[in-house]
Amino acid sequence: MNTEHKVVVAIATSREGQAHALASRLEEVATASWGEDGVVSYAVHTLPDTPGSFMMVEVYSSEQAFQDHLSTEHVVALIADLPTLVEGDLLVYQGAPEHYSSGLKGLL
Repeated sequence: MNTEHKVVVAIATSREGQAHALASRLEEVATASWGEDGVVSYAVHTLPDTPGSFMMVEVYSSEQAFQDHLSTEHVVALIADLPTLVEGDLLVYQGAPEHYSSGLKGLL
């Protein structure tokens, strides 16, 4: 990872009865995202202490790669469906790696 990369962490908590549907949609987006130019990594995790919640950890080669990702068909469709799938707001954190975030630990 280098300091040009953009790191995004998003947390979504499903609406009552929508955990499976949200998980399915996140899997679709993750699978489609792996083939995009500029996507360094894209992973979806469950939050064991918060059933029905998911954390996406995404790394892009640049801010532009992230903006390009946001305009893809699969992301636009997911964003449109969020009100029916997610309780409350999608929490999104954005950052940039520090110069010392390299080597094996920087790949996490």
